[in-house]
Amino acid sequence: MMQTLTRVAVVIGGLAAFSCSPPLVLCVEGDEETCDAGTLPPDSCNSVEEAKTGACTLTLCQDREAFISTMADGGADVDFYSVTLPGNLTARSLLTVKAGYGGVPQTAVNFSVNVLRDQPDGGIAAIASGNDQRMGAAAPKNIEITQPFSDSNAQLVLRVSDIGGVVMPRVDNRNTYKVNICVIDNPDTNEPNDATPTPITLTSSGGIQQGTGTGYLATADDKDVFSFPVTGARQIIYVRISSTMMNLMPPLAYRMAYTLKDPMGRPVAEGVMDNQFLQVDLSTARLTAGDGTYTLEIYGYKTAQQMTPAPGDLRLKYDVDVRVMPDLDMSEGSTGNDSAATARATTLALNTPTTITGRISYIPDTEYFRLNLPAGRTQPATLRYELLPSTGTGRFPPLSLIPTRQIRLVQEITTGATVQDRQNACVSNASLCPRSFNDPSSSPGQLVTGVCRSPGIDPPHCVLSERNEEHQIAQLASQKNFVGAIPVPTTVTSLIFAYGDTGRGRLKWADDRDWSIRVTLEDDVDERRADVTDINLSGTQSATSGVISFGYGKTIQFDDLNMGPGVRGPNDYDATETDVDRFRLRFPNTAAGDQSWALDWTFGSVDSGSPPAELAFEMTFCQQTQADGGCTGRFGILAPTYDAFSPWYLPPTSLANTRIQFTATRSGGQTTVRVEPVACFCFQSSVVSSGTVLMSVLAVDRTSNDPIPYTVRQSIGTYPTSYPNADGGPGMTSCPGPSTDGGMGGCGFKLGQ
Repeated sequence: MMQTLTRVAVVIGGLAAFSCSPPLVLCVEGDEETCDAGTLPPDSCNSVEEAKTGACTLTLCQDREAFISTMADGGADVDFYSVTLPGNLTARSLLTVKAGYGGVPQTAVNFSVNVLRDQPDGGIAAIASGNDQRMGAAAPKNIEITQPFSDSNAQLVLRVSDIGGVVMPRVDNRNTYKVNICVIDNPDTNEPNDATPTPITLTSSGGIQQGTGTGYLATADDKDVFSFPVTGARQIIYVRISSTMMNLMPPLAYRMAYTLKDPMGRPVAEGVMDNQFLQVDLSTARLTAGDGTYTLEIYGYKTAQQMTPAPGDLRLKYDVDVRVMPDLDMSEGSTGNDSAATARATTLALNTPTTITGRISYIPDTEYFRLNLPAGRTQPATLRYELLPSTGTGRFPPLSLIPTRQIRLVQEITTGATVQDRQNACVSNASLCPRSFNDPSSSPGQLVTGVCRSPGIDPPHCVLSERNEEHQIAQLASQKNFVGAIPVPTTVTSLIFAYGDTGRGRLKWADDRDWSIRVTLEDDVDERRADVTDINLSGTQSATSGVISFGYGKTIQFDDLNMGPGVRGPNDYDATETDVDRFRLRFPNTAAGDQSWALDWTFGSVDSGSPPAELAFEMTFCQQTQADGGCTGRFGILAPTYDAFSPWYLPPTSLANTRIQFTATRSGGQTTVRVEPVACFCFQSSVVSSGTVLMSVLAVDRTSNDPIPYTVRQSIGTYPTSYPNADGGPGMTSCPGPSTDGGMGGCGFKLGQ
């Protein structure tokens, strides 16, 4: 509304001139000296009595505009309106109020609205209220109230004003507010069902009892309750609450949540959306606790500390899908196998694959199997396992888009008189519970210690192997790391396999599909050899064979010691890093001075493609032999690299010094690695005079857990040897010869340099 300005005629020198009054000042606090300059907007409906007259009566579902303006007496402006509701209201009727300065860029008023009703004792009470109290220069928004109201012909009074309180009530002589009151039907045809459940009728189809429902959380603190019957032993309840509506703007006013309760009213499942911006999709699958009527409560989530109501939202319609079905997992039996105490027993036969199967059909549904090993074993063995792809179609969609499954293989520790004694033995006795770590505070240490001390589990469990599902690492996707191989001593008579989901919240996983794991206990003939096998070196090439049977292998070229491509994940664990074959290289008594060392080795691969790993050699160049057959001396690691680099005898200061020192050829599934003569491998005279070198063969940079058969060929001879000239010219180049001044011999070979 435009305000008029008073014009005043002034006579100057006989001429008539016109002057304007001071510019209009917008009232923001109500006490500005010039805020009433000009004409104030009209003001009416200032009492409850006036509200009930015709001029202050609202028409249902139509906007009414007015000002919260400066009163003529300088007081605070409060406006009252009345409305009479229809005579046909029902339990589904909703009273809606929309009021405020929404759409106005700025106003000083902190708008407040109260919905009042006459009381039988002659008083008046508020039945709904709201306010738009803002901080700083925030734009105003409308107050929206939606609540059930079923009293036909009721007369209500609306009181609107500035909130006031801390500062003097504010006014706005320029912008109008709007108020609108209406009665609509709740779009939720189930209302009222906050306390009395709406039954979901289940019908049978393909062995599944299935039913659906719909609803709205239309009002503040609205709660919709549904019920459905369950009969039969070991039934699975699948529940999904979802909506086809997405990208609501503004976003949904609440975070949808649910609680599933058993016939005794005890919660068996709960869930809540992560935020209001996501499309609603909540689901669970639970094993029933017995026959009876189950209830499903759907509501807007509130924290324990939240005192304000969870808002409603008339826009979002949700759907409920309920399915009740028998547990088809044959591994569960009548009592289930969801704990170590109820693990299903499976007896393994040596060198014969055994497949164990099951379904993750509800949460939590970890499957436990007791692997009984053949009795009377006298020889070492290797246990191999591999997860096979799931088959079939589940009777409900997976509960999560991101599965979080885990395989864990454990051994029971029974040494000790008490539970605490057995737990301590599990944590501290490496001969009972092997481990591939030195620091108990490391991640593997925390894993083993935590499982050993798990409350309520006796005998304690020693973790031998664990695989966890990865999604961020391409080579581990689709559970490609879910394979393993561990040594099994003859003293171990049984192991426990556990396979299940480790997710939390909305990442909990179940898919009701058949899974299987192939387990094989292999007789490990290679491990029957002595702890250290002697190899007599001579000028004639010797060949020594073996098999690297188990473990995930150490790494040379990979950055992460705990991760190979498709073999291990960053959160996986094995109690034994790798099988290691140990050899003692013995020099003949006739050997003297520096000795050249010719070396090559062959190892198997699954096919004619890339080999399943590389072989590496841990070398100890003995200076002094010990009584137990070991020795002290310089240690080094010999691992092939197929790039050019400087030999040990040339300074690595120029690219001209680099040489290819290892070559590999592949044929018929076999890889042969040769140390080229240009490398000038040799043993120094001090090592030769000690009589022995210790050599351990192991796998590095594994790409599979397959066993790796190998053969190492080597010989010694007079040093120095010669190699072809690097430039391809005629003639040979000699390796560094003995010094001419009586110093140390020319062999300065040091592994790792």
